[in-house]
Amino acid sequence: MQPSPYTPGAVTTHVPGRGAPLAAVRERLSYVKNLQRLAGQIRVDVGPRGIGKTSLLRAIQSHAEREGFTTIWVTAGDAPFLEAVLEEFERAVHTWKDTARESLRTVLDSFSVTIAGVSVDPSRTTGPARRRPISVGRALQRIMTETAAEVIDRGGAGLAVFIDEIQLADEEGLRALAYAWQHLQSEAPNTPAAVFTAGLSHSQDVITEAASFAERFRYNHLTNLDEESALVALVEPARAVGVTWTDDALTIALREAGGYPYFLQLIGDTAWQATMYPDPGQVIQGEHLTIALGEFHTQRTGLFRARWSKTSEREAELLTAIAALGDGPQRRRDIAAALGVTTGALSMARRSLMDKGLIEAAGHGYLDFTVPGFAHFIRDEKDITPFI
Repeated sequence: MQPSPYTPGAVTTHVPGRGAPLAAVRERLSYVKNLQRLAGQIRVDVGPRGIGKTSLLRAIQSHAEREGFTTIWVTAGDAPFLEAVLEEFERAVHTWKDTARESLRTVLDSFSVTIAGVSVDPSRTTGPARRRPISVGRALQRIMTETAAEVIDRGGAGLAVFIDEIQLADEEGLRALAYAWQHLQSEAPNTPAAVFTAGLSHSQDVITEAASFAERFRYNHLTNLDEESALVALVEPARAVGVTWTDDALTIALREAGGYPYFLQLIGDTAWQATMYPDPGQVIQGEHLTIALGEFHTQRTGLFRARWSKTSEREAELLTAIAALGDGPQRRRDIAAALGVTTGALSMARRSLMDKGLIEAAGHGYLDFTVPGFAHFIRDEKDITPFI
């Protein structure tokens, strides 16, 4: 009896099917390390929930650390973004046990004062601090430059900053990040640093609203896995512990998962349970998948129902109209026509549903659900037949 090697809902650094983005990132890290230069643009990997963004980001971080980079990890949304950045830099510096820590401590203290909007006149030893306009972008630039320099002095490869859920960062923080990177690109291109981020599919809209010069960011859209990559995601974890799948079992699993990484892990896990936690040499067969599908469908429906329950009446109407048009991307004008409104009238509900990760833009003028099977769930809930 072996525990399941599948990890539905868990963050893992095993990311089958993501060879292309991993190769691109490794090239950038090699560039930073070997040439001691700034990585270029800030990379933003975007996609729906369950697509594996955080796992990809963690895999990149793991590779960076093996290459000798000092890494900073920030999850946006839990606190004001710049405060979260400061806290993580302080955490990294705290592990340094020499004078480098004290040197950078001064910079961090200055950054803390800056993000509070207070400037302390160094010529004054007493009296209150005076307030003046402060560039937090400049302050963030300095902390990144100083940290990267200290890393190199300590024999490291450079600085790599990771930001998860970037769409939840506040506008001030995003603007500061964009300006800091702009200053680094133009004034300190020899800074050995890189920034990698991940967020929901509409992250580009959020970032552009905060900082209009979008050329500082490079967006990579993660999609569901193709059949070959999905096959690897199912076969490899089992093979690593001596268990195999029959072709008919794989056919069923691939059809049900639809290439969605979370569903691939979930159906792999339920199949493992149905096979009674197989020992090395055992085989997952079609009959096990038949049993597993019951639990898989139950958990999938629970996921859909939880997401459906969090929608407002207006949002639910929009989701129902998309589902009623059929599966796959639907034109906004067709959705608006089904609701009897103009396309402009969809904007608020559309944006809030994108913020919740339920729908995404699927090409110019098109919307689609982020999770396969959600349209079918809504049609069942509302007892409707597709228009098309």
